Amino acid sequence: MRLCRSSHAYHMLNQSREECAVAFSDCPRRWRSLSVTRRHIFFAISSILFVLVLIYNFITSEIYLHQMTPRVNVRRAVRSRCCLPGTTSGSDMCGRPDCVWPCPVPKLPEHKHLNVVQDKAFFHETSGASSLNFRQACVVESLAFHNPNLTVHLLMTGSKIDTNTVTMKTLRQNYPNIQVTSINLGDYMADTPLERWYFCTDWNRGWFAVSHLSDALRFLTLSKYGGYYFDLDVIQLRPVTSYRNFVVAEDNDKLGSSVIHVDHQHPVIQAAVETFSADYKWYVWSHNGPDLVTRILQKWCQVYYISWMTPNRCHGFRILAPKSFYPVHYFRWRDYFYKRGDKPQDKLNWDESVVGAHVWNSMSSKWMVNKYSNQYYAQMARLSCPRIFDVAPEQF
Repeated sequence: MRLCRSSHAYHMLNQSREECAVAFSDCPRRWRSLSVTRRHIFFAISSILFVLVLIYNFITSEIYLHQMTPRVNVRRAVRSRCCLPGTTSGSDMCGRPDCVWPCPVPKLPEHKHLNVVQDKAFFHETSGASSLNFRQACVVESLAFHNPNLTVHLLMTGSKIDTNTVTMKTLRQNYPNIQVTSINLGDYMADTPLERWYFCTDWNRGWFAVSHLSDALRFLTLSKYGGYYFDLDVIQLRPVTSYRNFVVAEDNDKLGSSVIHVDHQHPVIQAAVETFSADYKWYVWSHNGPDLVTRILQKWCQVYYISWMTPNRCHGFRILAPKSFYPVHYFRWRDYFYKRGDKPQDKLNWDESVVGAHVWNSMSSKWMVNKYSNQYYAQMARLSCPRIFDVAPEQF
């Protein structure tokens, strides 16, 4: 019996050794199989990344841009074929041979009434509309209402201005400090640092053409005349004329371009115009607006972080705190439209450091303002644009 048990144990031991030997002999094969699988995965990921890079390079190329449908009409486009004065090569301003006619000398007509010495502010309507809607008109009125000594210029790019609409008539009849001017973009851009950008590139075909045109115009207008610039979705809540030579930080990482003041020919705005044309990117929405302002001020102040941009470091130029014009961050733009009751906590109680309120129209335009509600938007409009608020419909 003992011998049988020993034989059985010996047999089991030999079997275990054989199984271990087989298992170890399979290890290199399994390792090779695993290595092949890893190489396949790496190759697949690399191929996908390579294809994505090719696609990105194509859809951001000038070739792709040229194939897109224009989103904005270039006014006075024939000017791009004119011969620059002083050139003997016969090329036009865009560098093409055989120019057609001499570029006008002297400069094309300017709007001389814009170049006045008193404090002035500018709004731009760049969609080509013939009048303002109620929200836009409220913004224009709020600036004129709180700053009666400020000349408020509304520059409209449409070919015709309808002064008989309710909004335009209300502004004209109640505010003598509001002036409405129609500008021809071709004439406005002529003989400026943005001339070649406007006439010689395909910027008007890009995804963000209207937005980028607005960016270009604000920098160009301020470089020409100086003064204040405001987007048409910034409601003024208090006088602004005590603030000069400033931009406003949207947050700790980025400066905004929706509210600006510069003195005439200030180096900051001159640098912005030149950089806009030289470093234009048609495929990035913020590159030519807020990001450009941030880059310019980082260079002007010789610091990277916005919190370090003090008036001393920035040669007298100021960076206002986000709360001054962005009391509601764009992540929370819906706060302007939520229904509110009559409790004290439902009333606007911002302190005097809040000068205006950017209502983020690019995100909020589809949300309605109920005239007789206590929405934050309605509360601001009721106090800051009373004339337009009176004639506005129940929802606007």
